Amino acid sequence: MMKITIINGSPRKNGATGRILKTFGNCLEEKGNVEVHYVELTDYGLQPCVGCERCYRTGVCHIDDRAEDINRTIAASDGVIIGSPTYVSNVSGLLKNYIDRGHIVVEQALKGKYMFAVTTFEIAGGASVTGMLNTMFRYAGGIPAGKYVLKLPHNSNPLEQIKVLRQINRKAGKFHDRINRRKRKCLLDRLINFVALHVVIKPFVVRYPNRYQAVLQRWKEININVIF
Repeated sequence: MMKITIINGSPRKNGATGRILKTFGNCLEEKGNVEVHYVELTDYGLQPCVGCERCYRTGVCHIDDRAEDINRTIAASDGVIIGSPTYVSNVSGLLKNYIDRGHIVVEQALKGKYMFAVTTFEIAGGASVTGMLNTMFRYAGGIPAGKYVLKLPHNSNPLEQIKVLRQINRKAGKFHDRINRRKRKCLLDRLINFVALHVVIKPFVVRYPNRYQAVLQRWKEININVIF
């Protein structure tokens, strides 16, 4: 069974981003043998990260809300689709809040996960949001496996356009096929992750093993060598 997690980073469940994500999920489920789990971030009431870094030592955030539920769902997934509207040429505050809380990059929480970015915008900045998400995917060990960027008027319904429905169906099919074939990440993605992990992150983490106990344990579990 292929497991896909879809995360809606929009504060509006039935906005353009949410409708596109639901359609992606439907297209994937039609492939058969696919289990889709939707995460509506508005349902979680996540508090902001306070920068204590306790998660690096213990492996979990000390704030007792449902952020770790999302992390566990991602960990059990083969692929993850993350969508966001464009706010000031960036992801929504709601999604950024989860990214900050997810302690994703240092722990390499996306290693081996096939990642897909969905971005909507009205005026400009959609490419910036997509770029930001793909950068996070690469830094965290994920495998960028597609993107969908759509420019449309505010408060419009993208699913009224046959062209959009065809595009979503085609991109969902390619995403499913890439996961099914277990296609490796491209050379550029491997290079970016190598530099981020082994040149930037690892030297700092191994210098402070007590501070990063959970990170080192996580690396051991996913076969990341901590010895230079």
